[in-house]
Amino acid sequence: MKKSKPDTDYYKLQIEDGVLHLNVLMPLIYSNSEYFRSVLSEIGKIKDISKIEIDFSLQDNFDTYLIIFSQSVEKYCIEQNIRFEIINSNPDINSVVILLKSPPAEILEPKPKKSYLYRHFEEIGYIVIKIVKDTYNFISFFGELFIRFLTLIFKPSRLRWEDMPLHFTQSGVMALPITLVIVFLLGMITGYQGALQLKQFGADMFIADLVGISLTRELSPLMVAILVAGRSGSAFAAELGTMKVSEEIDALTTMGFDKFEFLVLPRVMSVTLAMPFLVIICNIVGILGGLIAATSTLDITFSGYIGRMQMALSLWDIGSGLIKSIVFGFLISALGCYKGLNVQGGADAVGRYTTSSVVAGVFLIILADALFTFIFQALGV
Repeated sequence: MKKSKPDTDYYKLQIEDGVLHLNVLMPLIYSNSEYFRSVLSEIGKIKDISKIEIDFSLQDNFDTYLIIFSQSVEKYCIEQNIRFEIINSNPDINSVVILLKSPPAEILEPKPKKSYLYRHFEEIGYIVIKIVKDTYNFISFFGELFIRFLTLIFKPSRLRWEDMPLHFTQSGVMALPITLVIVFLLGMITGYQGALQLKQFGADMFIADLVGISLTRELSPLMVAILVAGRSGSAFAAELGTMKVSEEIDALTTMGFDKFEFLVLPRVMSVTLAMPFLVIICNIVGILGGLIAATSTLDITFSGYIGRMQMALSLWDIGSGLIKSIVFGFLISALGCYKGLNVQGGADAVGRYTTSSVVAGVFLIILADALFTFIFQALGV
């Protein structure tokens, strides 16, 4: 049986077989809220209700008051053990209703605070894992680079030879002024310090041995490598890192360019070839610096210094330094390219990886120099 209840301009109540139909005629917005406040009191006057259906077919314009109204009716139904349903609602209303019926977000309990000692060892563990992972990745990169170098022996045309003069100039010629000044001063310092000690024993002539052997075997290759690591190694890391962040390397790969042949090999080859030339010139300048120190502090002539230098120095002294310089150049350039290609993040990451390339480069240089020392000593050369 169908019964109608008093109508208003804003809603209409109609009951049929225990089902109360609530037809909402006007927009459920906050400015109309005072006209819907009597709905629950009107519903409370009706007996034998088993279900309430709200008809939203005319609700094209609504705000958050629709949510408040629906929740108040649904709450009344729950209290009175009455079924509740929304009918003829549009997709916008359905999405709001679904959102309201979704379970509340789970509140995560705070994790127990770790002790300082625990956090300290945990941080050490993360650092060790990072070092092991970086070492593994660098060895993999180094292996691939070595294979590419072997491939160049049989297919030299794969190298971009037109890029070689540019990188050789930037890494070698442009580095010459600072390396010459540093090694010249290093030769003078070595000469002055050695002269003070040798003069006490009347061994003035051995100043040439001290300066010549120390410079050609150790000081000159080591100092040039450290300076080149600060210049070229950091430059490679910054250049390739910026390209990685701006997705230029991805674009080159998409266009069919091999990043090793296009970006890495020319840089590594240029620094590897430039290092021996830098060391040869720096050897000469460093020996001249030692000559100035020797002639100004000791009773030794120019010809005597040069003659003693020729007697003291052997081809192996010079050659061992050149071998070191080639290896140092390869390590510096390879590490700089590796750091640049592995930049992750934004501009700040480029700075971090650039700094890391210099620090790791200097460490690798000193480590390689120590290994060379042990090997040469074991070979008796």
